[in-house]
Amino acid sequence: MDFEVSVIGAGAVGSVLALLLAQQGLKVCLIDRSNPFEINTVSNLGTRTTALNLASVELVKQAGFWESLKKESTPFNRIYVWDSKGSTKLEFLAKDIKIEHLGYVTSNNSIQKEVFKILKNFGNLTFKPNNEISEIKVEEDKVIISNSQGSKITSQLLIGADGVNSVTRKFSKIKSRTWKYNQNAFVTSLKSEKHHKNTAWQIFTPSGTIALLPFDAKDEANISLVWSAERKYSEYLNSLDERAFVSELEKKTEYILGSFEPRGLISSFPLNQLHTKSYFSERIVLAGDSAHSIHPLAGQGLNLGFADALSLTEKLISARRRAEDLGSDLLLSSYEDSRKIPNLTMTVMMEVLKQGFEQTDPWIKLARNLAFKTTQETNWLKEKFIKEAAGIT
Repeated sequence: MDFEVSVIGAGAVGSVLALLLAQQGLKVCLIDRSNPFEINTVSNLGTRTTALNLASVELVKQAGFWESLKKESTPFNRIYVWDSKGSTKLEFLAKDIKIEHLGYVTSNNSIQKEVFKILKNFGNLTFKPNNEISEIKVEEDKVIISNSQGSKITSQLLIGADGVNSVTRKFSKIKSRTWKYNQNAFVTSLKSEKHHKNTAWQIFTPSGTIALLPFDAKDEANISLVWSAERKYSEYLNSLDERAFVSELEKKTEYILGSFEPRGLISSFPLNQLHTKSYFSERIVLAGDSAHSIHPLAGQGLNLGFADALSLTEKLISARRRAEDLGSDLLLSSYEDSRKIPNLTMTVMMEVLKQGFEQTDPWIKLARNLAFKTTQETNWLKEKFIKEAAGIT
């Protein structure tokens, strides 16, 4: 047997998962079709960012690179949400649950850069970049992974963390349910006229959701934009030049942060939802976007993936200490049980929010306003939402 565990996909979830396992002494192979650790310095402002909740911060601390990542991250202690067609706002404050911060915004590039600094120094972790998988074959006690060059790798367990278009999921024949949102997400970095006040700002509009996240990137940008736009409107946005795009953003956000100056490339991608019917098959298990992909309106995608990584790591380490088979159905079923309901719950919540704010019916608008007002004025309910956002259980 070449390895105890092989991980396909060296993005944030896969690389952190591989690192956590290696730190516990497992012999691990990390495989990727490209090399995500070759950071594109042109986009080092982090056009793609993520809002790490406190549970994810704890995971990064466990992996050993939080102190360096923290220097490239911006904390937020307030979430401010409002409806462009409503009269009520929601305000979540860290101090309401007696904590300093609700989370940190950081770039995907920074996560990759910092995890690789540690990962590359582990002798029991082998990284194989630029490996295109051609076949995955499961035998009684092992998984055989073949690449397009004819090389083979064997391990007790194969973890697929290779994203929504997962090759692992395809070869394992794990079935999934997926559909298109008919939306595109626009992401970029901006400099705002007004300071962000360490607040994550979010506005719901009839044509989509806009999030303005605090992200102080080396004095060049202080806002990370995630704008989810309905398909027809997104076509209009794509037709605009940079200045016109920013002007449209200023109007849609009601100038809450004043004017904006672009500080990075404006990129867009289609939004889809996916959830697999099972998280595992024989000696193959899925984590992160390979198993579930949700709407980015609450910024929980990577946090869910990191929660998968933590659960799977704990179960694998426990099984190894008991000298149990790391690829057993019993172990993988236990992992699925720990993560499927939380992931599905978040998926449903995102769908309800999205559908609710797309409706123009006046009774639904009234219900939205009432829901905002009730949450804002009911302390225990508000605290529950704050803890959920911060990843506190």
